[in-house]
Amino acid sequence: MTRFLITLVIGCLMAGLASAQSAYLIQRGDRLGVQVLEDPGLNSQALVRPDGRISLPIVGAIRAAGRSPEQLSATVRDRLASNFRQPPNVTVSLLATAPREILPPEQEEIEVMRVFVLGEVARPGALELLDETSALQALALAGGLGRFAAEDRIQIRSTQPDGQEILRIFDYEALIDGAVQTAPIMLSDGDVIMVPERGLFN
Repeated sequence: MTRFLITLVIGCLMAGLASAQSAYLIQRGDRLGVQVLEDPGLNSQALVRPDGRISLPIVGAIRAAGRSPEQLSATVRDRLASNFRQPPNVTVSLLATAPREILPPEQEEIEVMRVFVLGEVARPGALELLDETSALQALALAGGLGRFAAEDRIQIRSTQPDGQEILRIFDYEALIDGAVQTAPIMLSDGDVIMVPERGLFN
């Protein structure tokens, strides 16, 4: 009897937690993770903009604020369905809630930029970030470097308004170890961070 009561209490608690999570409504300034099981290339992180929308590959701009993660997952799945033989499995997760100090109620304009992190990181893909985000912060949001990353030659490619591409290379390992003291490398909209794989004997 005691074991039955314990099992019943645990079941009720789990159901309550699940209900609480599903009851959460996405807010402006929340950071979301979107995963598409059938095509990891569509995985991305997105910041909910002041207009309540996010932008996703193929899907485009879509309303997120005021909806639950489950509702948003269903909408993204429907938008992607025509690109797959069967509707894909889409998961939307809440990575971080909106910091109140960054998003005061009266604030209407927030600068948001989109960068791309590729190569040897835990979660490659597109990131929507607040303006004035550094390369190190973007790598952290991408889950950090993979075990085979060439930490001493990470590339940042930026395209200028005139179409010229600028390539910057920095030594992540030296920065973390404190071997060099340099100003943070700040990102701009459209930047691509490429983390190459190290050689076999590096």
